[in-house]
Amino acid sequence: MKRCPQCGRGFPLSNKFCTTDGAALVESQSGDRPDIEQRAIPPPLDPLPMRMTIIDQSDEGHRSRVISGQALDVSNQGMRIKTGTIETGRLNVIRDHTIAFKNLLDIEIDLPSATIQLTGFAAWYKPAEDGMNWTVGVYIRNMAAGDRKIYDDYLKELSSQNGSISAPAGSGL
Repeated sequence: MKRCPQCGRGFPLSNKFCTTDGAALVESQSGDRPDIEQRAIPPPLDPLPMRMTIIDQSDEGHRSRVISGQALDVSNQGMRIKTGTIETGRLNVIRDHTIAFKNLLDIEIDLPSATIQLTGFAAWYKPAEDGMNWTVGVYIRNMAAGDRKIYDDYLKELSSQNGSISAPAGSGL
């Protein structure tokens, strides 16, 4: 079994990257079943509405239109979103596929208790299973303290919905 060092989720040995945050997986010595993905935080019962704007990494004045989507999965350091658009106005969610050149994503997400804002960047993207949308792994870069508190409280709430699931050690939950 392999485990994500970022979010703590478990994956089969054949996986190389986390489907939530795109982090490289490391081999785990646990006796967990490798055919079942283990979750530190369960996904929301219903996808969370979200909106994002792509900001050019080299020119913050160059911004995309507002792009709608849904957050399918959330964690302390990232989220997996679904959107119909990954490129608009000559801006792609990933400027290029190196660490040095990532376009910034300005994201607004509607949690059940409040709407919060954060900035992040896309770690990866791939076609969604429906063949019409894209699934994007977003790494959270920055969030105001008040929004972080609301977000962390929401993650705790998700974790408590299933007594056998707990937040990973060191996640701040």
